[in-house]
Amino acid sequence: MSARRLGALAAICLIPCATAAQGAAFGRLSRAGVVRAQAVVDSVFLDRKAPEGTIEGGDWASYLMARLGAPLPDSINFLVAVDNEHITLSGRIQDLPPAARAMIGPLAALLDSSTVLAAEVVLAPAMKGLAHFRLRAVSVGNIPVPELLLQSMLLNVGDRYPALTKSGRDLFVEIPPDGRLTLAAGAVRLAAPPPTTPP
Repeated sequence: MSARRLGALAAICLIPCATAAQGAAFGRLSRAGVVRAQAVVDSVFLDRKAPEGTIEGGDWASYLMARLGAPLPDSINFLVAVDNEHITLSGRIQDLPPAARAMIGPLAALLDSSTVLAAEVVLAPAMKGLAHFRLRAVSVGNIPVPELLLQSMLLNVGDRYPALTKSGRDLFVEIPPDGRLTLAAGAVRLAAPPPTTPP
């Protein structure tokens, strides 16, 4: 299995995949989820109509996929789980849309179609005004991909998805300097103070 083909797999895993954390609630990816998540982002961070808002985990993962510019057909069948430390997603090769299966090419033929592709994304520390999502681990069929191999297989991912950093494993999402984004059981929580009223 070449590093380049594993790289393609890792790109898909970042945009969904991973074994769900124990006790986390599950959601699903959907186009409608992008719209729902955007509405909460606008209400809390842009329009300041609400001081806080909660976005279901599957809706937030869908929103991140849209930010990456990744295709999101409603037929994709991936589970999303969120706890207070991780966003985790999981799905089988047979659940990938045709474009994603074509992306990993012959690799899909080498693995059983029921093999679970997995990745673990964490909310990492970031400067004020940014939310930093980082791909921490990838596994194929519950076998973790070694870190050195993971680094090499992500080399070209940043080129395919410019929203990612050059490493291919970091996504920075801009938030207001006074905004706050945290993970919770099954959801992502946004908060920002109301606008000040001039005297």
